[in-house]
This record gives sequence, C-alpha cells and structure tokens, in this order.
Amino acid sequence: MIRQLFICVVALLTSEVVVAQLSMNEYVLSVMEHSQSLAISRSQSSGAEADLRVAQRDFLPRLGLSSDVGYEFRNQSPQRQYDWGVRTTLSQPIFSGGRVRSSAKRAEMDYQVMLSRQESEGLAVRYDAEVAYWRLSRAETYLRAIEEYYAIVQTLSEVALHRFEEGYTSKSDLLQVESRLSDAEYQLSLAEQQWMVALHGFNVLRGSDPSLRVLLDESILDTMYMPRRESVMEVMANHPDYVAKVAQRESARWNVGVVRSNYLPNIGAEAYARWQPNTPNIKGAGTQLDGGLLLTLNTPIFHFGQRREAVRSARSAESVAELGIEQVADDIVLNESDGWTNLILTQQRVEATNRNLRIAQENLDISTYSYREGRSTILDVLQAQISWLQIYQNAISAHYDYAIAISAYRYVVADDIELK
Repeated sequence: MIRQLFICVVALLTSEVVVAQLSMNEYVLSVMEHSQSLAISRSQSSGAEADLRVAQRDFLPRLGLSSDVGYEFRNQSPQRQYDWGVRTTLSQPIFSGGRVRSSAKRAEMDYQVMLSRQESEGLAVRYDAEVAYWRLSRAETYLRAIEEYYAIVQTLSEVALHRFEEGYTSKSDLLQVESRLSDAEYQLSLAEQQWMVALHGFNVLRGSDPSLRVLLDESILDTMYMPRRESVMEVMANHPDYVAKVAQRESARWNVGVVRSNYLPNIGAEAYARWQPNTPNIKGAGTQLDGGLLLTLNTPIFHFGQRREAVRSARSAESVAELGIEQVADDIVLNESDGWTNLILTQQRVEATNRNLRIAQENLDISTYSYREGRSTILDVLQAQISWLQIYQNAISAHYDYAIAISAYRYVVADDIELK
C-alpha cells in the first residue's frame, strides 16, 4: 500500500512534465508541417499554376453579352422616348503575333520556377530541422558529460576530505579539490542553460510549447555512415536551384516573343447577334433579331523605334538569366566539393577523438586509483580530470560537426526530399 501511494504521489508531481519521443524523420515532418515559409512557397506555386491556366484560356473563344437602354427627355418625334438593345458576341483570336502562345509558355516556365523554389524551401526547412535536432542532441550529451564530470569531482572531494581527516593529505589539496568542485557546479549551470535554449529552439521550430520535454531517438554519438558521393553533373541536372534558373531563362526567352508580338498585326474573327426594336421605334413596331460576322485586323505601323528598344530590353533580361545559370552551376560545384571535404575531415576527427577519449578515461581511472592509494598527487588527478573533460568536449564537438556535415551535404546535393 505504501509503495502504491508513493507511486501515485510521484505520478501527480510529475504529471506536468510531458515527455515526447521523436525520431529525426518525425521531427522533420512536424517542422515542415508548421513552417510558414514553406506554406508561403506552396501558396505562391498555387498562384503560378492559376496564372498558367489563365494564359492557356486565351487560346479559346470568348462569349460575351452586352445590353444598352436609352431614354430621350425631349422627344418631339412620333417614336418612343426609350430605346434598347441586347448584343451577344462570340470572338476568336486568329493571329496575335505569337502573343498567346508565348504568354502561355512564359506562364508555364514561371510555374516551374515556383515549383523549384518550393522544393528549395523544403530543403532549407529540412536542413534547419536537422540542425535543431542535432543541436539538442549535442546539448543533452554535453549536459550528461558535465554531470559525469561533476560526479567525478564530487567523488574526488569526498576522497580528499577523508584523506585530510586521516592526516594523509594537506589542507591545500582539499582546497584545490573544493575549488574544482565549485567550477564544476558553474559549468553544470551553463550546460543546463545551453540545453534549455536548444530545447526551446527545437520546440518552437515545430510549433510546440518551448518547455515541452522530448526524448530523442537518435543521438550524435550513434554510428553514422558516410553517404555516397553524388555525381556533380547529376546533382546539377536535378538540383532545384539549377532547374529554377533554367526555367527563368526559358521564361525570359518566351517573354521576348510576348514583347515582339505587341508590335505585330492582330487578326480576329467575331460573330454577333443583336435583338432590338424595329425602326422606327413606335408602338406596335415589334422587335428584330439580326447578326453578322466580322473579321478584324489591327497592325501598328510606326513607333519611332520603340519595338527595337523593347525587344533589346527583353533580350537583356534573357542574357542575365543565362548568366544566372552559370553562376548557380559554379555554386553547386563549389558547395559539393566543400561539403564532401568537410565530411571526410570531420569523420577523421570523430575517429581521432574516440581514440583519445578512451585513453583519457583510462588515464583518469589510473590517476584516481593512484591518489586513493597515496601513489600520486592531487595535481595529477586534477590534470587528468581536465584532460578527460577537454577530450570529451572535443569528441562531442566532432560528432556534432559530423552529423551537421552529413545534413549539409544532403542539403547541397538535394538528396531525399519529400514535401508533404
């Protein structure tokens, strides 16, 4: 009964602490669902798709209806003072200098640009989510390291106090250990603060309560495998930034046709029907329904060289877009090379720090045991503790850098992105 009562009390005291367990993929999806920037990008893509459908409708005929009613205040003739008419028109463009086709193609390329930018935004959101996940994992790992360090120093303080009381060590040794313990408490407070800040950023990014406790399924200390290096040419051909630049170039190219079409002849056909009173519009005259066909031609003749300058401006925008493709291609090549180099070197640092950590742990154990047996000084133990903590910190940094390097390389090569 007492045991059950104790469990209930503990449950009540801890009921406000909610712990959620999350894997990397689950967290990334939750961040993408909450991302405002990704939602904006989706809306922009939807708007570009609507613009494309509008441009494509220009190929189709248009049906319109118009009506008019007139009234004369001072009518001295025998006709009625009012007059009216209803007109229905069906028009079809025949030739517009290529404007309709060029406008539709330009809208199609603009839509492709927005889709590619949406994919790029998804890559950026995924990368930010992975960085937040690994940052929290690093903060947790570092907090555990400092807690272990504090426990080690506290144990040493108890040993030093016992040896001092037994007369085997001096007051100076005891003061040095107490000073180290005070420093460990300070570092523990800093580690807790860093962990809380990382937790807040982790939760806010997915739209949760900043103080919500989480349990990460993955850690920076887990074994991470080197990803396969991607072909730069394949990366470039499929990278959303490159695809967007190519689509921008094509949009600018079709825009040249749109600008040129403004100075070319326009031919259209129109069929109409009109219902109106007979003439003269007197009582009992009745109404009539008539119609006809029209063929329209509208062509500009002279604009003082305006067409030439307008086309030159449009071709300048096309040249800028072409240079933008070359620039983004260079950026992809450079970023891929830097990302792969970063992967190789951070992996080497992980291996080196893992070896050093094992050595430092063994050295700390030997130094602590020797001090207990009176075979080494307190300075040897304190030095071993400092060395162990420094190497532990280096190992955490190396594992974190390697995890970020993997995420950064996947971001650079646009690998495995899914937009929900």
